[in-house]
Amino acid sequence: MSDWKKQLQGYKDKQGNRNQPHQGKRDKNDMGYQRYTTPGLPDGYLSKGYFDDQGCLLEILLTETASKIAKSFGSNMNNSQLRRFYGHAKTAEKSYAFSGDERKFINDIKALDSFVAEAKGKDKVPQIFYDFINVNVAKANSLKDIKQGFLPHFQAVVAYFTYHYPKSK
Repeated sequence: MSDWKKQLQGYKDKQGNRNQPHQGKRDKNDMGYQRYTTPGLPDGYLSKGYFDDQGCLLEILLTETASKIAKSFGSNMNNSQLRRFYGHAKTAEKSYAFSGDERKFINDIKALDSFVAEAKGKDKVPQIFYDFINVNVAKANSLKDIKQGFLPHFQAVVAYFTYHYPKSK
C-alpha cells in the first residue's frame, strides 16, 4: 500500500464514520467488500412449512415471527397497502365459502404474487413485504395451507403491524 493510502486510511480511522447513511446490518459480500444489508425475513422462514408434525399451525408464526416481520416492514410500508393485500386474501376466502371452488381459491391467492410485483415495481411496498408475499404464496399450495396456515399468519402480521406502527401513513 502506498504512503498516501496509509495516511488516508489513518485519517479515516481517526475520524470514524460520522455520516453512516445506512441503517442496515454490515456484512461482507462474495468479494470481501463490506456492504449494508436491509433486514430480511427470519432465517429459515417457512422452511418447514406452516405446520408441526401433528398438522397444527406453528405457534411461532402467530407470535414472534409475525411480530418480527411486521416490525421489519417499517415506516416504508403503508397501512392501506398492507390491508389491500390482506383484503384480497380475505375476499378470496369469502368467495370460496360461497362457491366451493377450491382451484379458483388457490389461484386467487397465487395472484397475490403478480399484485405484489406491480406494487414493488411502482415502489409502493418495501422489499421485505415483496419477499413475504412471494415466500407465502409459494408455500400455499393446498386449501389447508391457505386457510389454516397462510391466512392466520398474515392476519397476525397485519395485527402486529398495527401495533408497531399505529399511526402509519
